[in-house]
Amino acid sequence: MRGEDEKKYEDEESQEYLLHRLLLIEIVKETLLVYTLNMNKKKILIIDDDYNVAKKTKEELLKADFEVILSYNGKEGIEKLKESKADCVLLDLVLPDESGFKVAQEIRAIAEFAQTPIIATSLKHEEIDKHIAAKSGITVYVEKPIDYARLLFNIKDVLGK
Repeated sequence: MRGEDEKKYEDEESQEYLLHRLLLIEIVKETLLVYTLNMNKKKILIIDDDYNVAKKTKEELLKADFEVILSYNGKEGIEKLKESKADCVLLDLVLPDESGFKVAQEIRAIAEFAQTPIIATSLKHEEIDKHIAAKSGITVYVEKPIDYARLLFNIKDVLGK
């Protein structure tokens, strides 16, 4: 009788062990799936000192399934670009610490980001500003107030999506 009880106990222990292993495998699979999905998301860095514009833009980009990084000035934006390796930069041209044109030139001077698309967002509507933007390495110029449908089109276009 004792042998049967030990065998039954071992069988129950084996089943519990197998269930535990299966649960762990499912957890690992789910974690890898989430990680893979996040890896495939394109990262957009927003550099804009206007909190409300940055927040609204972030919300719109999150809805469109982008990963979003925020910065509120040029210097911090460059650092966040280096850390995040963003796929695209949305850059306000009027920043508190330096001109957005200058930030664009600084981004272009970093070999790793020389080809990263930069989309300028600005209240400046003059042709000369658009010309300077192009000379500064800006890929696309978007006037504020931002038309988010058009902005999403521009982002997907420069990212080749």
